[in-house]
Amino acid sequence: MTEHSLSRRTLALGALAAPTVVVKNAWAQGKSLYVGTYSGVQGEYIRRSVIPRFQSDFGCRVFQREGVTLGQIAILRTEKARPTYSVMMMDDLGIPIAKTEGLIDKLPADKIPNLAKVFPNFRYAEDYGAAFAISVVTPFTNTSVPPLESFAQLWDARFRGRFIMISPRLTQSVHLLAIATSMVTGKPVLEAQYEMDKGWAKMAELKPNVQTLYDNTGATILQVSQGQADVAGPEFSKGLVPYIMRGAPVVQSRPSEGSFAGVNCVTLVKNAPEPELGAAFIDRILSPAVQKGMAEATYAAPSVSDIQLSAEVSNLVPYPESRMRDLRLYVLDWAHINPLRPAILERFNQVFGS
Repeated sequence: MTEHSLSRRTLALGALAAPTVVVKNAWAQGKSLYVGTYSGVQGEYIRRSVIPRFQSDFGCRVFQREGVTLGQIAILRTEKARPTYSVMMMDDLGIPIAKTEGLIDKLPADKIPNLAKVFPNFRYAEDYGAAFAISVVTPFTNTSVPPLESFAQLWDARFRGRFIMISPRLTQSVHLLAIATSMVTGKPVLEAQYEMDKGWAKMAELKPNVQTLYDNTGATILQVSQGQADVAGPEFSKGLVPYIMRGAPVVQSRPSEGSFAGVNCVTLVKNAPEPELGAAFIDRILSPAVQKGMAEATYAAPSVSDIQLSAEVSNLVPYPESRMRDLRLYVLDWAHINPLRPAILERFNQVFGS
């Protein structure tokens, strides 16, 4: 046997003996995934603690854009013909809008096993969206000010020019209008929401107390902390409590009427460029490890069952689902309200813009 034929035979045997290398999630290697998330502490948690591990596990790149619900829906409308994003986060109010306009797809349960763990009340529009975080929504005050015992105290003369009110572009503005309507009609909030035209005169009475409007939570917490205002909101606990835990001298109110539920959801974009990778990312967001980590970083309740939170966080968030009921967290009828949003926004601007 010649030296040449021997070397060829040795190479062949070596190739047969070499182990087959299986790359985990090989189908995702080298792909790019664009996701729209919330801003603030929650967006920071996803950027630092979720995306790096997901990229490592799937060999892909994830590009994150932070925003708010109406802005996220505006992006989906603009890109409807050729979407860039595969995953988009939005409040519960956005799900019926996005579904009706053909902007999002039904969540594929076979590709999102953790969807089965989501509380049934927080799976929306026949699984076109699923909650991943639930906050308490109320005003907050400087600790030097007696905490609010009722939403109605926002109208007190002691807050003349000392109230920083949420921007009408954000979900919480509708919560405030529902409260005003309840005060006028004498009906519970969940009944008054169907007569919100009656609440505008009461909202106009609030104007002397309004120092300015805001849509930047961090900056507003700083203003209230420094005594530039006494009260602000209504605000999501996920945006507020992390600052409180770091020592900000503010406190979230617990009004006697109850509070609102701020529900953050995740959706799969219609005709997503990476639907399978998008579904995998949604499954990761709903996984027990991420649900626990996000809850303990942002102080928003998980949306899935059987999460064991730390004692500190457990005392601060509306979890499990039975505690949400005990705290009387209102969830508004967004299917009724959403068609009215343009008119509500215009009226807000008329009342508080002049």
